[in-house]
Amino acid sequence: MNRTKTMEQNAAQPAAEKKPLSMWKVILTVIGAIYLLSLVIPAGEFARNGRIAIPGTYHVISKIYVSPFQIIMHMGAQVYKTFGKLFISIIVMGGLMGVVNSTHVIDRSMKLLIKKLQDRALLVVPFFIFAMGLFGCFGTMISTAVLFIPLGITLAKELHCDRTFGVALIIMGSFTGFMTSPISVLTTVMGQEIAGLQPYSGFALRTAVTVIDLAVVSGFIIWWGKRAQRNHDFEKDFSQEEIEETQQPMEPIRPREYLVLAIFLVSFLAYALGSPFFKLGVLDLASMMLPVALVCGLIAGYDLDTLMKNFLNGSKGMMGIMVFMIFASFIGIILNDAKILDSVVYYLSLPLGYLPKSVAAIGMFLANALINFFIPSGSGQTAVVMPIMAPLADVLGITRQMGVFTLQCGDGFTNLMIPTSSNLLPCLMMGGISLKRWYRFILPCYSLVFLVICGAILLGTAMGWN
Repeated sequence: MNRTKTMEQNAAQPAAEKKPLSMWKVILTVIGAIYLLSLVIPAGEFARNGRIAIPGTYHVISKIYVSPFQIIMHMGAQVYKTFGKLFISIIVMGGLMGVVNSTHVIDRSMKLLIKKLQDRALLVVPFFIFAMGLFGCFGTMISTAVLFIPLGITLAKELHCDRTFGVALIIMGSFTGFMTSPISVLTTVMGQEIAGLQPYSGFALRTAVTVIDLAVVSGFIIWWGKRAQRNHDFEKDFSQEEIEETQQPMEPIRPREYLVLAIFLVSFLAYALGSPFFKLGVLDLASMMLPVALVCGLIAGYDLDTLMKNFLNGSKGMMGIMVFMIFASFIGIILNDAKILDSVVYYLSLPLGYLPKSVAAIGMFLANALINFFIPSGSGQTAVVMPIMAPLADVLGITRQMGVFTLQCGDGFTNLMIPTSSNLLPCLMMGGISLKRWYRFILPCYSLVFLVICGAILLGTAMGWN
């Protein structure tokens, strides 16, 4: 009798909601999957001239089995090599954001802008997307995009949209711009130099595709934001305290706070454009941002102790991201130590020689998209893949310009989808959304972008684009 009663009570209770897979579980699952692949994929390598692979030199070598102990012992060196400089930038920029955010001037200025635009407030989306797209074309605002996710979340909150909208607002423009950029030195120019082409050639088609892609992304994000507003996703995504904050009357922005905002915006532009225009490195830019943070705090009226407390709060908010990047470094260790990267490139390129010309060009795009899963670095993929793709394009009757284009599109297209990316997952973690939830946004959005790219590839192939 008691057992029957207990069963009835359990049946009456609502089923517990299934918790989304955390980013920590995602990255550990990916590390485990890559390790298993390293046990079965043949080891091999190309001869190299510096970083550049020499086509026709691929050869299988003795199978290398990487032990878990070896992976752990190589972690420190890999993290230092890959993220050492970036970590310093993240700490300093996180501190700057902590100081500026403590004044709430960004929140209030966003609220003021939205109030003035009223029903047209979502028109800020194209402005954000094209501005970030320009930075992405220069190759900036890629690895550091995570720093500005809180800005996107703030705007999403003020617009009564969801967190996915906020994350997309920051990263979709920069990564989409990078994908087909006519000026990126990391993929376009480097690929053209390896292929023996004039740097920055083929500018017109790349620019047209980039503008169309950014327009498609802008339209999709506006549609997503309107849907989120209709479905009241804002109320599901944000706490009651955060919702009440958006409903409170706005305090007037004081002149000194406007000055803080102006300094922040100028420093943001300097950070984004300092590398392509002034050849400043990550450490140079981080060094510049430290005094900017101190000046912003002093102008805001903070004493030194309060200023540094806010700076440290901002830096501490980045610690989870940096720990996540440390875990992500295990992927590179496994792939490099097991010597399977060149094997992946070689075996994926083999079937392309049997396809018709127009289909083969799209096949090169898809092959590079798959290779990006294993080599998520744009410059790294270009150095390994372009020396193979350039002569392959000659054999297939495709111009080398198209070969470069398919490489940069393939590399960029999956940057916002692959769980091996050290850029995507930290941004999602900072934005508080799961990978599954992100896929519900990015897959339909990038399906449209996929059609634009395929159309450009077919057009460029037909016209003998060079």
